Amino acid sequence: MPLNVAELQPVLYDLFHDTADQLARDAGFCRRARKLTGPVFAQALVFSLLEDADAALDDFADTAEELLHDTVSPQAFDKRFSPAAADFLRDLFLEVFNYSFNSLRPALLPVLHRFRGVFLRDATSVSLPARLAALFPGRGGRHVPHGQAAAAKLVFEAEVTTGELTEVSVLAGLDNERTAEVAGKPLPAGALLLEDLGFFCGERLQTYIEQGVYVLSRVPAWTAFFDEHGRRLDLLKELRRATGHTLDRRIRILHGSKVLVRLLAVRVPAEEADQRRERVRREAQQRGRPVSQKKLDLCEWNLLVTNAPPELLARWEAHVVRRVRWQIELVFKVFKSEGQIDRTRSRCPYRVLCELYAKLLGMVVQHWTLLAAGYVMLRHSARRASRRVRRRAKQLLQGVRCAATLLREVLRLAEVLHRRCRIKRSKTTPTTLDRLLELDPQYEPLGNVA
Repeated sequence: MPLNVAELQPVLYDLFHDTADQLARDAGFCRRARKLTGPVFAQALVFSLLEDADAALDDFADTAEELLHDTVSPQAFDKRFSPAAADFLRDLFLEVFNYSFNSLRPALLPVLHRFRGVFLRDATSVSLPARLAALFPGRGGRHVPHGQAAAAKLVFEAEVTTGELTEVSVLAGLDNERTAEVAGKPLPAGALLLEDLGFFCGERLQTYIEQGVYVLSRVPAWTAFFDEHGRRLDLLKELRRATGHTLDRRIRILHGSKVLVRLLAVRVPAEEADQRRERVRREAQQRGRPVSQKKLDLCEWNLLVTNAPPELLARWEAHVVRRVRWQIELVFKVFKSEGQIDRTRSRCPYRVLCELYAKLLGMVVQHWTLLAAGYVMLRHSARRASRRVRRRAKQLLQGVRCAATLLREVLRLAEVLHRRCRIKRSKTTPTTLDRLLELDPQYEPLGNVA
């Protein structure tokens, strides 16, 4: 069920008016009465940059005058890019994840309907001006000395069946995503968690298993494997003994935790294994590190671990379900290619930071609007849909104050989603949804009942 506009519009109004006003005061952005208030500043930046990621000071001033009926000069905007402004927009961005929508219901998706939600987590980095290195230290490189690089790491969580962006943490570029608050967030029992290898940790795996959460993860080459009784296993020998180029057995992993999981292994074609080895050697050379023979040998296999029982997730199903994790990568692609969160026309460090948070806010507003129009992960192209949203950004700003205007824009977008943004099925290059459909013979009857 799509997000109800009658619920969305009051949330947008509260976010960009009362909440923005309070957070601007708390951050010290507004210390006295002035034309350029926190709500005007936030709305002008967010919706101007949503329409045009290269929006200039004149564009901010035009938006404020034409749509917010507040005459503010471009110079007034330029003077307000400060640490307080960045703190204000950061707090406003983080605040959007405290809103929940009762009208939004999970979409029925093949295989995934077995779980109480399918949660994805991943991180992406955004480079920042060197003057922000003290706040957001990043990794140096050939052209940027250590200590002078600046970057922000954004750790997102999304739930596939509702399509919601459910949580975020903003870290310095040097921080590990495992330290993010979202990385330790409890999940409902019966949910499925799909994460990138950067989150891999035995203690976290054990905690989620004890919560009743199902985890499906790749494993790093350095992982220690043990049998059910705690005796060390030679993984390569176990794989070579496997019959039919597959393996499904209960094991324990990691020295300290010895987490009990199922190991699901499938041998890949020789050509793909060679490509993996070449990539591993190239990455090792770039980092100036040797590559182990074990890591090269493991390139012949797809290795997954899970605590889901076989009757819930069979071996051949797990490797397809794991592909769903790429949906969070597609979210990042939309953020960067369409929202251009990693690009700016300014050299002022705090304007760069303000525009980053404003663009991220715009991406969330865009996502909420798509959900209201009926967007479903795996079924619609977020990239194509986002372009339609950006073309109507100024109309959406008008919809913040008027539910009828917002409804009209959502209905237009819903029609476009149906006609132009559905992912087309293909027999030659099946999509993730196609692959899931092949695994779920019960899906059609369930869909007819629903």
